Parts: sequence; C-alpha cells; structure tokens
Amino acid sequence: MPAQTVILDFSSLDAALGKQPGRAEEAVQDAAAIVSGDPVERAQLVASYNTAIGKLREENKPGVMSSAENALASRLQSYLVERAIEEAPGAVQPTPGQVLEVKFDDLDILGWLPTGLKTVFKTKPHAWLPPAPTPQAIGDKFRVALFSDWGTGLYGAPHIANAIQNDTTGFNMMMHLGDTYYSGGDKEIKTRLMDVFPKAGTGVIRCALNGNHEMYSGGNGYFSAALPFLNQASSCVAYQNMHWLLVGLDTSYIDHNLDEPDKKGANKTNQVAWLKKLVESADNRKVILFSHHQPFSQLDKQGPKIIAAMGDALLQRIHAWFFGHEHRCVIYQAHDKYGLRGRCIGHGGFPEFRTRFNGAAPDAYRWITLPKNDKAPGADVLDGANKFIEDDGARYSPHGYVTLRFDGNECLEDYFDAAGERLRDSSAL
Repeated sequence: MPAQTVILDFSSLDAALGKQPGRAEEAVQDAAAIVSGDPVERAQLVASYNTAIGKLREENKPGVMSSAENALASRLQSYLVERAIEEAPGAVQPTPGQVLEVKFDDLDILGWLPTGLKTVFKTKPHAWLPPAPTPQAIGDKFRVALFSDWGTGLYGAPHIANAIQNDTTGFNMMMHLGDTYYSGGDKEIKTRLMDVFPKAGTGVIRCALNGNHEMYSGGNGYFSAALPFLNQASSCVAYQNMHWLLVGLDTSYIDHNLDEPDKKGANKTNQVAWLKKLVESADNRKVILFSHHQPFSQLDKQGPKIIAAMGDALLQRIHAWFFGHEHRCVIYQAHDKYGLRGRCIGHGGFPEFRTRFNGAAPDAYRWITLPKNDKAPGADVLDGANKFIEDDGARYSPHGYVTLRFDGNECLEDYFDAAGERLRDSSAL
C-alpha cells in the first residue's frame, strides 16, 4: 500500500502518551531545553506542544484523516507517521476503507518524542520567490480543472485525479488551490501531491498554489520540489487572454494574508502591488482570482487581512474569486459591496463533518440555500453523504471539483463530484 494512504490514529497516540505522563512531560521539557537556552522560550515551546496535542484531541476523527489548523500539531503528525513507516511497519494496520493507520500501542512513542520535537518545534520558511511581472498568454478558448485541499491521497482525492485526467474533452490547465497534509513535508509533497497530480499531455499548464499546510513545514517541499516539478516559477501565477485575466495569489506564505511588513518595515511579498499592476494593465478584461484562503465565509472564519490589504477599489475590479481552505463547496451570490462572485471549492479530499442543516442529513446530493448575513453574501452549499469514505460516509460532506470553460468573453462553470458526476447545470460565471 503506498505511503500516501497512511494516517495517524490520534486515539492510539493519546493512549500511549497517557500511560506514562511523567515521562512524556520530561521528554517535552528535554526537547525544549535542547532547542532553546532561553527559559522563557522553553516555556513557550512546552506550552505550544500542549496546545498542539489539545488541538489534535479536539479534531480527532477515529478511522479517518484528521488534522488541526495548528502548525506544530501538523508537523508532529507528519513526523510520527514517517517514523512509524520507517521503523515499525508492523504498527501500520489496514482498516476496512483501505486506509492504513499508525497504531502506537506497542511503540516506544516516548522514546521517539524528544528527537521528533527537536526537529518540529521550529521551522524556517523557504525564501519568497517573486512572480513574473507580466501574465503568461493563454488561448481565448481555454478549459481549467480546479480542485483544492486535495493533498490527502485518500477518499475523493484519487477519484478526482482520475476523473480529470480521463476527461475526454481535455483541459488546458489543472490547478490545485493548496493544502498537502499533514504539514507539506518533503515526503508528503512527493507522495500526496507530485506523484498523484493529474497527468496531462504536452502544453497543458499544471500548477499548485500555496496552502497553510504546505507552510507548516516552512514550505520547503512545496517551493523546492513541487514548483520545479510543475514548471512553476513562483507560488503566484498570472495568465491572460483577450478577455480574461486569471491570477493565483499566495495567502499562506503569510498565513491568511497577503502583504505584511517585517520587523524592519519591508514588505515581505509585495503581492498587492504586483496584482494592482496586472489589473491596471488588463484594460477591460474580467479578472478572476484564485487563492487558498477565503476572503469571506458563511460557515467559517473571515479573511479581514486579505480584504484590508487589497482595498475597495481593487476588490471592485474582481469578477470572481475561487478559494479553498474550508472543506466545503459553496457558491456565493455577487457580493453587495464589491460585486465579485465568491466560490469555495475546498472539498477536494479532506474529510469534513457535515453541517446539520435544519437537522436533516439525507444521503443524496443537494444544494442548501443560505441567506446573506452581515459577513457574506447568500450562498448555495453542497450537502450529501460522502460516497468515497467507506466508514460512515454519511457523516462527511461530499468531495468534488470544478471546471471553467472560457470561450471568448464567456466563461461557464461546472460542478462535479469526485468521480465526475455532474452536480449542477452549467452556468455563466
């Protein structure tokens, strides 16, 4: 069974750590002391470990992949899974859904912990790679496959890859909007992103945006391996034809943000200035943005730093914005203030518990309409049982992907489940 199908069983890990709590605490303290000679920083490292374990406990989903929105927790998951595969392959046990779980009951997890924490307590971000100043030319007839939060190697993710690469109409571009789990480590980038990225013929653009899970490891695997593999020079991309400007942003290098001055006052990425120049040169072309994080949401956190960094004038030039991060499919109505059409497509492969709409949870796919509120426009949310999770898929929301068909000044969007079943009639974007 390939490595990308291995997940961490947190319940087993929690039980193993709980057998000798004193030894576990000592291991954490020892690792913190090796990493830092500053007692204040050591205390902060210990606190960050306790927070990470608490986050994993909160997010635990027995039998399926679970991960917290916490950098240390994600790096720890990556380390423990890799260590188990390398040194104790017998601890990786098959489950009914062909998912392999690391079981820690008989492992010397407390012996592994100090070494692991020394490597995962801190990480240094990869150097920023500035984008090209001008967009790459694309055809006026152009078809794009979009998928996000897909880097699990599990559940709907391999089905999406098969559906895209076997599509008889074909694509001119395939774009992942970010997140390779658990922490975008080197091996995870290889097995859960590069090795399984949809295959394509010569001339097809394949690209991947940066996600917060890629940056949890510092982004090293993403920047140093994935980008060269995809012939992609930067985590920001831009493409243009006679009618459309397509721009992919990096909202993860600075988490859920675009530009933020460093301690010396220098701008870290200069993305907003880059985007403004692209838009100013776009004449009357319609602009579509792609990013990992959401600018707004009906069901999750907002993106106030992204919105503030861009400003009203620039936002009002955006025709549509596709993003992930939330593991749902949500089609927003036009924004009251900016006019842009938001699209959340983070349902590419991570198992997300379903939202109980009015208490009902039928298995069949359906679209739930939510009225606008003071944070986000009205929206249609895809609901239904996940057909690609073997163990109680009715508890999890659907997996799928989106396609865009450009023909002159027209763009049609199409929504599919992970196996390529159409979920909605084609509509003009």
